[in-house]
Amino acid sequence: MDTKLKKSKAIVSLISFFLSMGILIATAIFGISFLMNYDYAMQQMSDLKQEDYQNTNAFRAELSQMLNHILHVMDTLSSSDTAAETELQDSVYSDSDGNRYYYFSDADDPFGLNADTARNLLYQIGTASNRTAYSNDTEHENLYEGDLPEGYNFRLIFDGKTVSIEKDGGAVDVYGDGFYRSDSGMWNVPGYENMAANPDYENFRVCLVARQIPVEPVDGSSALYDIPQQGRETLLFLRIWSCIIAFSAILLVLAFLWRKERRELSRRIAAHTANLYFEWKLAFAILVLFLTTGFVSGSIPGNVVCFLLSLPGYYLIAIDLRYNRGSWRRNVISTMLRRRAEYRKTFEQKLPLERRLLERWDDFIKCEAITFSVGLVLSIFTVGLLAPVTIALMVYFAYRYGKLHRQLAQDLGRLTTQITSVQQGKNTASLLLPQDSDLREAAHALNDIEHGVNTAVEERVKSERMKVELITNVSHDIKTPLTSIISYVDLLKQEETLPDHVKDYIKVLDEKSLRLKNMIQDIFDVSKAASGNMELQMEPLDLGKLVRQTLADMDEAVQASQLLFRVDIPDQPVTITADGGRLYRVFQNLISNALCYSLEGTRVFVSLTEADGFACVALKNISRYELDPNVDITERFVRGDAARTTAGSGLGLSIAKSFTEACGGEFSIQIDADLFTARVTFPLTPPSIALQKPSEA
Repeated sequence: MDTKLKKSKAIVSLISFFLSMGILIATAIFGISFLMNYDYAMQQMSDLKQEDYQNTNAFRAELSQMLNHILHVMDTLSSSDTAAETELQDSVYSDSDGNRYYYFSDADDPFGLNADTARNLLYQIGTASNRTAYSNDTEHENLYEGDLPEGYNFRLIFDGKTVSIEKDGGAVDVYGDGFYRSDSGMWNVPGYENMAANPDYENFRVCLVARQIPVEPVDGSSALYDIPQQGRETLLFLRIWSCIIAFSAILLVLAFLWRKERRELSRRIAAHTANLYFEWKLAFAILVLFLTTGFVSGSIPGNVVCFLLSLPGYYLIAIDLRYNRGSWRRNVISTMLRRRAEYRKTFEQKLPLERRLLERWDDFIKCEAITFSVGLVLSIFTVGLLAPVTIALMVYFAYRYGKLHRQLAQDLGRLTTQITSVQQGKNTASLLLPQDSDLREAAHALNDIEHGVNTAVEERVKSERMKVELITNVSHDIKTPLTSIISYVDLLKQEETLPDHVKDYIKVLDEKSLRLKNMIQDIFDVSKAASGNMELQMEPLDLGKLVRQTLADMDEAVQASQLLFRVDIPDQPVTITADGGRLYRVFQNLISNALCYSLEGTRVFVSLTEADGFACVALKNISRYELDPNVDITERFVRGDAARTTAGSGLGLSIAKSFTEACGGEFSIQIDADLFTARVTFPLTPPSIALQKPSEA
């Protein structure tokens, strides 16, 4: 029961809303029309208050039009031009004010006034010599003078220049101050000072006599009889419309009280209209507009009826626009294209990307060409009426293709950005493209590659970390017993009673234990540098002085070797900021490497240069062994020649690289055949910082 009541409230509220809004809108239209024709409307409103129709503006306007019409006809009849008389007959004449008059080919009534069989208007028309040449009154010879016939109380006389009016035996003021004003309801007749006089009218005489109370003509029509009738009809209409407005207020209250039920009903209706194609909705809107403007009868009641009939159509259009946003996308053309795209997608997925793009471009060109050709032919037959439709379809096809192209461009941009991120090693989220994207498969493959690379990097980092930890732990565990071994070897070296061959054994133990100690220390240093736990004392220092000091400390080994050192270091200070102890170890390892692995009798070049704000120490030598350029000899435990068996741990260059980078420099190796070049590069320190104390730097 509640459901039925709620449904009834919704229907009543909807109908009340229709009627009330229709009435209010129609009232607003009437009000706008009233304001646009304010003077004329006020004259009509004042006529409604007049009981005597001869005192109305409509009566004055009708008599003025009749007089001007009669004078025009008389002027035409007085002309000797036969063509003018022929044109006068069976024609329509419009005067300067836009009033239309109909003429009939009747010699007795060229003015068309005898249609009034009730004779509400008597007339005598002629010239100064024959004032009654034309008349519809056979009982009175002279209406210009004397008493009026029984039942008539109004007489208008035109004497060739001015008009005089007599009503109920008294004269009527026709001209007022002598100037005519169109918005004042004055008599629109000749004789005003601001109207040009027509000299052709001076010989004409006109007398019009109006009945006091108009009588309905049995045959024909009477303009004078229509004046009070129209007034009574208008007054009745206004009274009825006032009641209708009051009724609409009640309906509006009902619509407001049950507005929730009405909105729910509107949503349900909109849910059904959402499934309709846009073309059907557009045709319906055109039909509603045609009903509003095309079937208007011209009368006020006809306009109101047509408008009220079209209100449900406007309501359906309004709720569809409100609740079905973007409903224009559901149209016949887009549906056909979408179904065609879905049909072709099953085949396009098997084609390469470039083939799919070419097929899509071909479809666009075909659609544009067919639409233009058919639209051109139809526009010729319809005189251009379908040209806008053709242009709209071509623009729509271009929009559809452009949308697909823009989507492809966006997806391509996202894919290239993802590739760049992967190339730079950035940790980014997986790239997810729409299901219908042409690049979805490529994005999926890239995600798999990125996942594989990340997994491999994580495994490698984990392996390196485990290697460093293992080396560190093992080195630490070895260091303790090694210290005991070295201590006991020192004790054995102090024994003097040992045989010579035992002393030789002790000497070998001493050398190997010291070598093992140095190797373990190197492992510790590499582990600290790799883990970032190395403590540094950064301070400004003279790089040239540091290289010369390192060479001087190793001068004994240099002199003992069969190598010639060529040193090119400038005398002026070359200041950089680094840890002096760590950098000393770098150059010590490089010089030791050159002493161990350089070809006998060759030269070793040591140089220091400055360029573009950087200082570079280069050490060049000819290798004794054949070097493999594909092997990174700066890695830990890696030798340039895997076959060589000379002493060395394979950590010298690795330590040099780690210490250089830890101090903020750059370490590089270049191999050209047997030429081995090691470069250590640091940015120069500005003089203002170089002059500070180490604690302040």
